[in-house]
Amino acid sequence: MTLITTIHSYAGGVAKSATARDLSTALALLGHRVLLIDADHQADLSVSLGVDVDEQFENADDSFACTVGPAVLGTGALPRPRPTFGFDLIPSSITLYNLEKELKADVSMVVGLRYALEEVRAAGEYDFVFIDTNPTLGDMATLALLAADRVLLPIPPNRKGLRAGTFIRSRVEKGHYHRLNPGLRVLPPVITQAPNTVLARRYMGEITEQFGSTLGVIKQRPGLYPTAMERAVPVPQLDQGEGRAEVMAVAERFLREVGGDHGA
Repeated sequence: MTLITTIHSYAGGVAKSATARDLSTALALLGHRVLLIDADHQADLSVSLGVDVDEQFENADDSFACTVGPAVLGTGALPRPRPTFGFDLIPSSITLYNLEKELKADVSMVVGLRYALEEVRAAGEYDFVFIDTNPTLGDMATLALLAADRVLLPIPPNRKGLRAGTFIRSRVEKGHYHRLNPGLRVLPPVITQAPNTVLARRYMGEITEQFGSTLGVIKQRPGLYPTAMERAVPVPQLDQGEGRAEVMAVAERFLREVGGDHGA
C-alpha cells in the first residue's frame, strides 16, 4: 500500500520543506520508491532540488501544467514527475497562488488532489508519497491534508513551533481536519533546528511529553542547511557526517513508525 504523508505547519521557517526534501532523499537511499509533491506556491522545495519551472518557462500556463494544479481543477491529470536524487518530484510554481481563488469559488475542488493520488495509489508505483504544503491553514493546506493518510509535523524547540504543532494535532484528532478526513493520523514529530541551549532542551522535553515520542532531532547547523538549499543538493547527498546521520536516523524511525502501513 502506498502511504501518503503531508508535511505541514502553519508556522513559517520551521524547516518544513527541508524535512520533506531530506526525508524523501533518505528513504530513496534506503531503497524505497518515493514521490515528492511540492504544493507550496513559493516553490522553495522545488528550487532547493534544482527545479524551477517558473524560470524554465516564460508562459505561466506551461509552468502551471507542471504542477498539481490541473489535477486539482479537474482539467488534467497529474504531470509526469521529474526524477531527482533517486526519487520523483512534482514541482510547484508561483502560478499555484491563483489556485487558492479557484478553490474558494468551488469547494469541491479541494478533493481534487485526493482523487488524483488515489489513482497513484492504485497504480502501485510508489511506497511513499510526501506532500509539502504552504505554511498556512488555508485551502491549499486543507487540500494536502484531505489527500493524506498521515501528517508529519516539523517542530523547532521554541514556543512558536510547539504552539503550531499542538494546534494542528488537535485539528487532526478532534477538530476541522478530523471531520473532513477521519482516517488521517498524526505521526510523532521531527524536532528541527535544535540549538544546544538550556531553553531548547526544555522545549524538546515538552515536545516529547506532549506527543509521547519523536522521530528524532535535527540539530541546528547554520552552515550545512543553507548550503544544501543554495547548492540544490539534499543533506543526505551533500553531507557524509552528522547531518546525514541525523536525517537517515529520522528516516529509519519513520519506517518503524509506519510499520505495515506501506507496501515496501
